[in-house]
Amino acid sequence: MSNPDPNDNGIIASAPAANASLETPAAAEAGNLPLGIAAGSVAALIGGVLWAVITVVTEYQIGFMAVGVGFLVGAAVGKFGHGQDNVYRIAGAVLALLGCVLGNFFTLIGFAARSEGVSVFAMLTQIDFSAVPGVMASTASPMDFLFYGIAIYEGYKLSVKS
Repeated sequence: MSNPDPNDNGIIASAPAANASLETPAAAEAGNLPLGIAAGSVAALIGGVLWAVITVVTEYQIGFMAVGVGFLVGAAVGKFGHGQDNVYRIAGAVLALLGCVLGNFFTLIGFAARSEGVSVFAMLTQIDFSAVPGVMASTASPMDFLFYGIAIYEGYKLSVKS
């Protein structure tokens, strides 16, 4: 028989230390980029749809909708991504721009569906997608780009954990 350890009370002393090493401060602070991008993508889609619905219903495009999309996307990437790196900011900026482009695209679809007397979903099946960039470019105004820039800034600024 070996000499008993006077500090051994029958509990393995190394177990808490082993569990504590599983979650280091760096691991606790690490973000989740895929989750942040997924949340930002959903936010961009929701923001784009809301933008289009409001624009088609009011028959007036409100530039501040782009700012709202940027805010929504940035907040989603920041909340769900929990990251501090610039890659989160870049993801938020790109997704905010995507949300704005989707907002304008869905708006065009909404107006086309209304003028043709068909549903939005029916209109989506009738579109010549190769013509979409040209139509979107022809309907763009300098103010659109100003608000896109603000949306990109909001997406960039809000996409990191504060």
